[in-house]
Amino acid sequence: MGSEVLGVKKRGLAEARRSVRSPLLVLEVRGKYYNKIFIGHTKNVSKDGFFLSSQQPLKAGDQFPVEFVLPDNITKVICTCEVVWTKEFRSRTGNSTGVGVRFVDLDESKKKVIDDWVIRTENKKKNTNHNG
Repeated sequence: MGSEVLGVKKRGLAEARRSVRSPLLVLEVRGKYYNKIFIGHTKNVSKDGFFLSSQQPLKAGDQFPVEFVLPDNITKVICTCEVVWTKEFRSRTGNSTGVGVRFVDLDESKKKVIDDWVIRTENKKKNTNHNG
């Protein structure tokens, strides 16, 4: 199981993140890599990027267009991503690659919408945990 990091210091990925991330149930992401469309799944997102699990082999530095809709079923995001780190996962059903990607050309208004959604989601979780 290898891992590759681009531009992230060794102090740990969580510490290197600049934005709050919110876990998603599972979000389908459509990407295009060397003119081939692939489907991946993400488990968390922030205004700066997300974690993507895919059987498409990707490596640090790769850039590709992606498209996804936030769980609010309103906000559609279309932009270019860059892989900043990778990790291979092996299982009985096959190999997959988990990658950390950053948004390359996402406009500030979409970043704000994503950030607002993340903050609302995190606040709901905190309120549920305090009331339950």
